Amino acid sequence: MLEIKLFHRSVCLYDRSKYCLIKTLVLMPLFISFFLFSILVFPGIPMAVEVAKGTVYLDSNRNGQYDPDEIGIAGVRVSNGEDVVQTNARGEYAIDLPAERILFISKPAGYDLPLNDVQLPQFYYCHYPDGTPDVAAWQWPVISPTGPLPSEINFALLPSEVADDFRAMGFADPQTNNEEQLDMMRRDIIDELFGNPHHASFGLVAGDVVHDNLALYERHNRLMSQIGIPMWNVPGNHDLNFESPNNKYATQTFRSVFGPDYYSFDYGQVHFLALNNVGYKGKGNGYEGHIDSVQMKWIENDLKDVPSDKLIMIITHIPLLTYANDRTFPKAITTVNFNDLLRTLSRFQYVYTIAGHDTSNSWKVEVNHTHGWHGRPFITHTLAETRGGGWYTGPRDERGVSEASMADGNPNGYYLFHFDGHEVRPQFIPAGGDPNDRLRILFDPLLLPPDSISRNYPQGLDRGAQQENTHVVVNFFDGGERDRVTIAVDGNVPMLMEHVERTDPYIVRQYERFRGTEYEFAVPAVSSHIWQFELPHLEVGLHSLVVKAVDEFGFEDEELLTFEVTL
Repeated sequence: MLEIKLFHRSVCLYDRSKYCLIKTLVLMPLFISFFLFSILVFPGIPMAVEVAKGTVYLDSNRNGQYDPDEIGIAGVRVSNGEDVVQTNARGEYAIDLPAERILFISKPAGYDLPLNDVQLPQFYYCHYPDGTPDVAAWQWPVISPTGPLPSEINFALLPSEVADDFRAMGFADPQTNNEEQLDMMRRDIIDELFGNPHHASFGLVAGDVVHDNLALYERHNRLMSQIGIPMWNVPGNHDLNFESPNNKYATQTFRSVFGPDYYSFDYGQVHFLALNNVGYKGKGNGYEGHIDSVQMKWIENDLKDVPSDKLIMIITHIPLLTYANDRTFPKAITTVNFNDLLRTLSRFQYVYTIAGHDTSNSWKVEVNHTHGWHGRPFITHTLAETRGGGWYTGPRDERGVSEASMADGNPNGYYLFHFDGHEVRPQFIPAGGDPNDRLRILFDPLLLPPDSISRNYPQGLDRGAQQENTHVVVNFFDGGERDRVTIAVDGNVPMLMEHVERTDPYIVRQYERFRGTEYEFAVPAVSSHIWQFELPHLEVGLHSLVVKAVDEFGFEDEELLTFEVTL
């Protein structure tokens, strides 16, 4: 966008003095030359930015139109993707709106938004007068021409019953690639959430909505809408238009379906920042975790008037920071300008971030002074994936759904976020719907079964001779180093188990068992949620283990395992 501003302060066209006349004669040709030069060098580029105007109003009769008797709502943020203004006392706003931008509002607390037929919030207007430009041979539908800017763009809000304590669903990487994988997602995830049994107010999808096949958006949204709550989405690296020559046009199909690829909204005492941190480097050059400069400027503008005691809940696709691959800092950063974001957030007391992307690990990193953050420590949470290690990973059950365990031993699943004021507690729920099924207990090495049946003896029956250095190994799904896990052997006093970073023996064994078959598991990866305990030498007979786990947010699970020791 090129703007030419001609200032008459030095030209003095209306001053009849000889001095000003000379200035006019000298400078005017220069202005004219520059004006003509800009037209020749930048053909088709608008010489001025249009101004969007309208009203944010309470849609009392819910008809989607701003009627004369409906009131405007003051103090609502309106943005062009970089600048942010607030509506006046009458709910009115005016803001520059360059072409190929999306105009959107930030939903304030105490209100809801209209939804379309697949439960997507309607809070934006695409201003693409000529549509997405032909800078690539687009594989998937992009943004159609929207024509001239309307004289008014009004945004409706609806009354909300959401209080300061509420719940939200969380989904990392649904990432289906074809219709059959959508079938598995429907059977494995959506069926048990049909009708919103957890009473969530809305859902968050942390990117990779689909896996490269952007034609699946329509059916994906239709299936997710059966949960019955608004769904807020951010793009992942598998949601890109890979034919795009640059980052600017890399989410055109995503935008055509979901609207802006970064935005904000409020519920209760929480300000949600949904960001696009997939920095596309252009066709054939891949991507990196990066928040571009325009978006960073928008974040600064968006947060200017947000009270410092609100919880800032950030949703990205690529983690801001994870220790899954490297525990050293700053090598562990996965979003390269994470430190810039930290500076922008520095005045806030409460922060929590969620992301997906890593198909091998769920991980929680506490951000503190070692990362240059001197406020109240907060967590960057890499979520366990909705698709687990992949929709075709592991053998299928009677429904035809693959096991889909992640490489760190975490089953696939989803989250229920519990908000209370400025606090949030994430609760992982494995696919299957039981939030109290977060423990896997096994032996490493296995008990040696009797010789007569050792060849095909099922691992889970746990009868046999105790080997040297036998450990009880517990995977506390989506747990972390600040959790507490105890074990009681044969009813004795519970003892602390040791938190270790290692592979899950279950995944190691399943990987070896199915290696080279159509059911091959993901390559085992070091897990952040493993505890172990060296089993003392036990007498022959029946024994029991009671394992109790409590995570850092207060969620508990307790399970019993019986086993028999033989000669």
